[in-house]
Amino acid sequence: MQTNRRAFVVGAYLPNGGTLMAYHLGRILEQEFGFQAIAVAVGDETPAHGIHDYDLRMPVVSLQQMEDTIGAADVLVVNPSFSSHNFGWRLPGFKICYVQGFNTFALLDRRFDHYVAVSGFVRDFLRTVYAIEARVIVPFIDLDRLPEAIDWAQRPPGVILPYRKGMPDVWELSWQRLRGMLAERTPQITFADPLGTSAVPHRELLSRLGGARYVLTLSAAEGFGLVPLEAMAMGALVIGYDGYGGREYMRPEENCAVAPFPQIERVAELVTRALAEPERSATLARNGRETALRYSYAAFRRAWIDELTIAFERRAARV
Repeated sequence: MQTNRRAFVVGAYLPNGGTLMAYHLGRILEQEFGFQAIAVAVGDETPAHGIHDYDLRMPVVSLQQMEDTIGAADVLVVNPSFSSHNFGWRLPGFKICYVQGFNTFALLDRRFDHYVAVSGFVRDFLRTVYAIEARVIVPFIDLDRLPEAIDWAQRPPGVILPYRKGMPDVWELSWQRLRGMLAERTPQITFADPLGTSAVPHRELLSRLGGARYVLTLSAAEGFGLVPLEAMAMGALVIGYDGYGGREYMRPEENCAVAPFPQIERVAELVTRALAEPERSATLARNGRETALRYSYAAFRRAWIDELTIAFERRAARV
């Protein structure tokens, strides 16, 4: 679609869940509002990096090219991790910050025109720290593209799949403490090779989640936590830290077995009980899958169309 209005999406092709959501926001701006979506590369990333699939191939420009050409009629979509660039202070256009975390920046760029929070926890953080009132729009799982999962009964009963994400030092301390406690309590546990130590295609990640009974997440702080939700969608029981933002969908003892950071002793108890009571664990995993299936792309798209319609109407009224 050719248009003289452009939507620049910073980091659209970076291989992680947060920037994938920003990419889809650019996609919605092009397909529903008539903007030309343009990916802004912060390095040498391209849509061919092999992690995610992209049905809309946006042209790619550098940060400098974006800064040199952005105008008042354009839209800029930025995750808060890019706050150090101070785009809100320096650039024209309508600037949208989809705040998908609370620990990925030292100081939030407070000069954006519109803020949306990824979870209730992030919403409350923005209100308390920055006096920003933001609506919550949660991420989505591409439910139509989930690979087939292995039946629970056929998954290895004593194997736990760790997911490695977050601050490496904190993760490693939690991991070593947990393994030490479990070696004494439940020595029959086997840990699979952790996910997250290297980039793998998204479908392969989902397949590994769908082959495990238990997925262990020790990320201390998340704005939302998309991979644990994907693990639920693939029928695994999520155990570990709730990451704070995970409270948007995690219900301990109902659809998962989690505790807040740094309660690693509680996590060890949850792991031990999960393996000792497989029928209960299977029930929690089924409940988790039912929860995850509510996070559809259709709901994400509808929420953003509504949000952007209101935002653009308010902008037009101010001009």
